Amino acid sequence: MHYGIVIYGSRGDLQPCLALAVGLSEKGHDVTLLANENFKDFVESCGVRFVALPGNIEEIVHLPEVLGILRSGNMIRFFRELQKITTRLQPVVNERLLHLCAVPEVLVASPLAMIWIYSVAEKLDKKWAIVQLSLPTVPTSEFPFAGLSLFDFPLYNLISHRFIRGLYWKLNKKSVNEHRKLISPPVMRESMIQKISEQRILNLYAFSSSLISRPKDWPMEVDITGFLTLPTIARTSYGFEQRDDKLEEWLQNGESPIYLGFGSIPIPDLAKFAGIVRELLTTTNHRFIFCQGWSQMPDLPIHERIYVVKSVDHEWLFPQCKAAIIHGGIGTLAAVLRAKIPVIVVSIFGDQPLWGKLIELRRLGFHIPFKKVTASKLTDAMEQSLTNEITQNAQRVGGMVGENGVIKTIEKLESYFV
Repeated sequence: MHYGIVIYGSRGDLQPCLALAVGLSEKGHDVTLLANENFKDFVESCGVRFVALPGNIEEIVHLPEVLGILRSGNMIRFFRELQKITTRLQPVVNERLLHLCAVPEVLVASPLAMIWIYSVAEKLDKKWAIVQLSLPTVPTSEFPFAGLSLFDFPLYNLISHRFIRGLYWKLNKKSVNEHRKLISPPVMRESMIQKISEQRILNLYAFSSSLISRPKDWPMEVDITGFLTLPTIARTSYGFEQRDDKLEEWLQNGESPIYLGFGSIPIPDLAKFAGIVRELLTTTNHRFIFCQGWSQMPDLPIHERIYVVKSVDHEWLFPQCKAAIIHGGIGTLAAVLRAKIPVIVVSIFGDQPLWGKLIELRRLGFHIPFKKVTASKLTDAMEQSLTNEITQNAQRVGGMVGENGVIKTIEKLESYFV
């Protein structure tokens, strides 16, 4: 089977789907991965065929107008700004998608690519599936949508999910129909999300069922498969700083550090964050390892208790840390949980606050929105995270997230698309 995996977004969106692509290739399937042009080297270093879609997402998220929205934490404004930027690229994207998606037998879309692939699959009469990296919105009576957990009873729970799905369509209806006009399918008046449900499109959530169990009232085509993780050889082939002697020596010559990193989300307020780090180094005795990722930090303090890397293999590093302070992206969160250490989510936007709230609910750590974070709040969260209750919960849940999400996802794809 030839799978075309279509991704649009940050490295956090790409890497789990790249893990799936590697797994499919190892099972003997033909795989083409379509993603933003800045991921070419990373994808090809893992032995996966890559096709570039216009737009360098790392450059886009560093635009002043985008950084300003990240600083505000306004998710709706952020996605609207992304839509404005991608609209300018839309004619070229459409041409690429229609031409390249004609070859694979099955298309697999990430959430941000879904609004394109629905119409492309319809136009080309292609089978397709969705791999979700966020918390579920499929209606269930068992629990409310994570961002609307004011109450928890069956009718409210169903309404909360339906409200979010209705809001999603309201925010994306214009973009979907503008795209459809360019590739000629008829204008869509009914909710795309409702149509996906009616057409029983395979919808797989790539997180551990130890965090959320699959509801019994979900339809058969919706499932939870587990985190999608790159194998070691793929993780270390590109994009991760080598474990040099200095890093090894620093780790060994002192107590376990606390990890600090925001992955492929730029830190919205560099001066604020640098000030917080200085205060943490002054008022606590903790050691820190800071991973820059896509952030530029010229004013980060130089200190013997902080080690700075550009990028690092989380699966190797996190077990050597005593806690992690992260933005709440699903890939980094999965690595922290597998390492069995507490996590503090300093969320910036998107689904990160939802993961942060879930972490607090499961007593695995704490959540602080970036726009509200201070050195004092972070210090309190660190001290509380290192208590017996949180560390024991992290060890217990960490032992339960070992399911192989790649294998289960492939099994679901193979059985669905026979």
